[in-house]
Amino acid sequence: MFTHYFVEHYNNWNEKVNSITGDDLSSVYDRYMTLFVIYNNLYNQVPAALIQKGVPVPNNIYDNKKATEWVVKYLGASEILANLHASGNDEDVQAIINLISDEVFYIKLNHGQRQRNEDLKILKNLRSNNEVQKANAILQVCYYVRCNIFHGSKDFQEYQRLLIEPLTNIMRTTIVQLYNAL
Repeated sequence: MFTHYFVEHYNNWNEKVNSITGDDLSSVYDRYMTLFVIYNNLYNQVPAALIQKGVPVPNNIYDNKKATEWVVKYLGASEILANLHASGNDEDVQAIINLISDEVFYIKLNHGQRQRNEDLKILKNLRSNNEVQKANAILQVCYYVRCNIFHGSKDFQEYQRLLIEPLTNIMRTTIVQLYNAL
């Protein structure tokens, strides 16, 4: 399924992210956003991969759904969670739960304004025993934080690393899993 361009894109962006070795805040942000470029390219392949497997896919899928629900549908929620566990990301997931629970960060924003009820839904799903809800919630946090950075709702402050670093770890794990599955 992979074209030469696809593999080259994946390898080139991985080289870029691996070259960001600093511990300064700019490097923290750059690593996360660079990883998201890789993830974006990967999750955009998921609908075609599902069609090849005979799974019906609608003609139009919102980007946030491709990045979350459709990745979970493709990889499987239990497989995502098991991979995160095996890769040592349980502490990262717990850190995110704590940050949302303690209202250190707001995840779901609307024009920069917090949507606490939406964050509480995400928090409930992050704590859920339902694997689909939990896997979706983990990927939603990754997606929404990317949106908050990209659309200017996330301030460039040192304390942001508390959220961005665990999400970077989760993104690295998820990207490898998705690439290998495609």
